[in-house]
Amino acid sequence: MGAGTYPRATVLTDGSLLGVYTAFSSGNNIITTIKSIDSGATWTALGTVAQGPTATKDIDNPFVHQLPSGRVLCTFRNHDRLNGAYMFYRITVCYSDDKGASWTYLSTPASDSNPVNGDWEPFLIDALDGSLQLYYSRENAANDQDSLLRRSTDGGLTWSSAQTISGSGITARDGMLGLARIAIGSSTLIAIFESLDPNTGLFTVHSVKSTDDGATWGSRNLVYSPGTGKNAGAPGIALIGNKLIASFGTDEDGGTWSTGSMRVVISSDGGSTWGTKTTIHGVPSLWAGVLDLTESTFLAMYESGGTSYAQKVSF
Repeated sequence: MGAGTYPRATVLTDGSLLGVYTAFSSGNNIITTIKSIDSGATWTALGTVAQGPTATKDIDNPFVHQLPSGRVLCTFRNHDRLNGAYMFYRITVCYSDDKGASWTYLSTPASDSNPVNGDWEPFLIDALDGSLQLYYSRENAANDQDSLLRRSTDGGLTWSSAQTISGSGITARDGMLGLARIAIGSSTLIAIFESLDPNTGLFTVHSVKSTDDGATWGSRNLVYSPGTGKNAGAPGIALIGNKLIASFGTDEDGGTWSTGSMRVVISSDGGSTWGTKTTIHGVPSLWAGVLDLTESTFLAMYESGGTSYAQKVSF
């Protein structure tokens, strides 16, 4: 895909893929868009969403999403820092009306000036009522982070107040959210996330479900725990045919966490149980994501050695 990290992609209405990742060049963080017309086998450079000097700006965690109108949104973290310390946090949304070639600022759904209250890893999905949902992670303290949801009824221009969907009432560091429906058109959403247990210092992968399109959320369910002394985190999720695919990174096969291998597990019952563990890419893999392509194929994306890759997987 290109030299950089945190690769993500979406399928546009014309059948092409719009990809995005964070590049680093000449002392800058650059949110970079790319295009594929062969299901991710090859990619061409397209545009720049945003950029800033690495010394004073932390621009990363990009995610692209096409609205029913055809407009494309890109959301990302857009933080200020001074001498290596974070001073201000924000989630930014930009838009493109030319399929990702050029970009314009749209809104700032979330921001925090307290150095301990970071906002991270935004994710966009359309609600069944035509509104837009933004999910992201917000720190309460160094050892405590929740998963939040905001809604927009005007294409991402303005946003509701935040609703907590995981992490309320417990001390744990929930983060790196991904969302999918358990079936096409279903009102049941499943959110997947990593969680750091402050008692063990280890990451595991969990999920919560909503049966009313995000209005209310149920209790936590364990998706994957790698066992004693090992980590699993940075998950993604996609609906492939009638199955859910959950991806994650793990140091079970080696690597110094958060570096590890990219694995997937499969659920045939809407995310209640998971199995059929498969390694997609070995060590090193970082910040993986998954995108549904057909009822039997998906795109696995990951960074390895400073380069972002896309790999088509059939099952």
